Amino acid sequence: MAIDARARADEITRGLEAILHAIQSKAPSATVIVMGIFPRNDDMAFMPVIDDINANLSKLADGQKVRYLNINDKLADSKGRLFDGMMNDKDKLHPMLKAYQVWADALKPVLAALLGPPAAVDHAPPPTGDPAAECRGCH
Repeated sequence: MAIDARARADEITRGLEAILHAIQSKAPSATVIVMGIFPRNDDMAFMPVIDDINANLSKLADGQKVRYLNINDKLADSKGRLFDGMMNDKDKLHPMLKAYQVWADALKPVLAALLGPPAAVDHAPPPTGDPAAECRGCH
């Protein structure tokens, strides 16, 4: 017997809410940014479930310790059809550089509100994925 979309969305939301509560119990003073689930075009039948989950997730936000951010309107049209170059052409699930930039741009004001403006000098290592890499401008 197939589970209807609403029941499926509620079940998935309960699981995500349990993860949120686990994070909050481990780091009670942390602010958690809950992201809306991205659209997927591998099977458009999933979009109503994703929309229901995202509506549920938005209700978990309190504007203080739990922030909700949904960028789907910047990744896809109103029917959930992805804009060109947002997701991997092979699976229609995994973000491409263009989508990561949209995501980063949407996170910037939230992170600035939480952490303050960016530092004048970037002390992060170069984007190699290697934390031991030499930091340009750190010395």
